[in-house]
Amino acid sequence: MSKRGRQYQRVTAAVLQVFDPRAAVTESKWVIGPDGRRELDVLVTGTVDGRPTKVIVECKDFNPKTTGPVGIGYVDALESKRRDLGTQFALICSNAGFTADALRKANRVGIGLVSVMCKGDNRVRFAVIEEVYTRKIQIKNLSFTLESAAGSVDSSGGAFEDVLYNGSPVANWVARRVMLFLGTNAIVNGPYKITHRFTSPVRFEWKTGSSEVTQIMLRVTIQGGWFAHRVEIDTTAGFYDWLRRRVRMAPGAGQLEIKGIDVHNGDPIDVPPSYVLKPDRYLPGEIGLTLMLVDGLPEPKTPAPELDAFIAPEDLDLALPDLPSEAYTSAP
Repeated sequence: MSKRGRQYQRVTAAVLQVFDPRAAVTESKWVIGPDGRRELDVLVTGTVDGRPTKVIVECKDFNPKTTGPVGIGYVDALESKRRDLGTQFALICSNAGFTADALRKANRVGIGLVSVMCKGDNRVRFAVIEEVYTRKIQIKNLSFTLESAAGSVDSSGGAFEDVLYNGSPVANWVARRVMLFLGTNAIVNGPYKITHRFTSPVRFEWKTGSSEVTQIMLRVTIQGGWFAHRVEIDTTAGFYDWLRRRVRMAPGAGQLEIKGIDVHNGDPIDVPPSYVLKPDRYLPGEIGLTLMLVDGLPEPKTPAPELDAFIAPEDLDLALPDLPSEAYTSAP
């Protein structure tokens, strides 16, 4: 391995040690396999859920301009080494990204593909350039209705902002819930109804009266679209996971930097990839890079009232299953 390769191996080992200080991280470890001695660039030994665990990491300090990204042959070789040595996990850490066939093979056989990030460290000479996606959404209509045990509540004596709970406008809570709803669901178009049932009646007030409310229903209609951006991603200490398309930051204080993104521009697209529309569960320390620009929500004038504590637990989950494709597709 070249001098630069050794340097990249060292910074990879250092960042891995930051992720789990209890694990033993060893560089250039020689072990005996069924066919003789095998060198491991980085070996991590520790415990996962109380079980002894070994992780082997191959470090590839390629030059993107001369050698290009890491190809499928290196995934094949690491898969063989993992089987021979009986290790639980295997990663390739690349300073030049990965080819499409390497990504497909690694995803199929369960080998991780990452790039180390250590902002300001010149041993990491490859910038992670990726395509990320933004949503631009216009709120076309937003309202809410109240219901009591006796039926619909007429609060028409006041404006949208005049309905209060404990002196705070309920509209501010509505705006917060709508933003959370849009962040939870990768939607850009359509009308939606969001029901929030209270576990016990809650008294709302307005200029001409008040009522014990058992349910609040939000209605919102949105129109918008998706935009793609080629950006550079960096962080003070962490990894970019090429299979999950996410940044994994080291524990503790750190900074994430996204260079070259302008949420007001971008290339319009109909629909982003499926991993954006239906993302996997986030792991500790992971950060997704899908951004959203929303126009048309009321401007909060005071803090939002604390209503979440009264909402039925099943209504706090804002994820919508089985939406039509039109909900995710950019407007013409």
